[in-house]
Amino acid sequence: MPSSLDALLAAALVIAVPLYGTWSQRVLVRATAQGRPDAKLRDYHLTMLMLWSLFALVLLLWGHTGRPAQLLGLGLPGGPRTLGGAGATLLALLFLGSQWQAVRRLDASGREQLAAQVGSVSDFLPRTPREYRTFQALSFTAGVCEEVLYRGFLLWFSAELVGAWPGVLLTGAGFGLAHAYQGMAGVAKSALMGLLLGALAVATGSLLWPILIHIAVDLQGGAIGRELGAAARLPPQRA
Repeated sequence: MPSSLDALLAAALVIAVPLYGTWSQRVLVRATAQGRPDAKLRDYHLTMLMLWSLFALVLLLWGHTGRPAQLLGLGLPGGPRTLGGAGATLLALLFLGSQWQAVRRLDASGREQLAAQVGSVSDFLPRTPREYRTFQALSFTAGVCEEVLYRGFLLWFSAELVGAWPGVLLTGAGFGLAHAYQGMAGVAKSALMGLLLGALAVATGSLLWPILIHIAVDLQGGAIGRELGAAARLPPQRA
């Protein structure tokens, strides 16, 4: 059964992380408006530090309690579940690839429409080569850390209280809240992504597949940010 330390960490994920995200977004927007060229890099670095710190806390807690790594989804059960996970991941990557090709084919008008759909998230996306390189590191960090935190720890915590599939719903909601800085549309999209990745984690018994998909989704987001620089008439600057 979850301990009081588990409850504190779960509360941090569903309360403290959304508050941090909202605060950091406001700081980023203000710094960008003031013309600070390092604003996004600072935000990326702080976010990575926060995620890796929480990741380390989960591993320390797991080691302290002696729980098996499989409870976090760290491993491959083999058999049909692994084949299913690999197949689902391949389909997701092919879908993301087709989306990217569609973005590359957009004309100026189409890119302006896409920029409007992205909305406030564009403040967070990279523009310069240096920002883009750092965003790639952030994408890897988010894919690994957020999956271990939400589809690993928080899903285990929720499943212990209400069961695996209700836990997927709760974890998806928590993951959506973690992206409150993106507005209601961002919360809804992130919650849906959390539901799908949570279902994949439960069905396959492994975080490998959600991690790969999560990294790919975030990498695509960063690449789209670079592409939208032209549509927004903000060509990439020199780092």
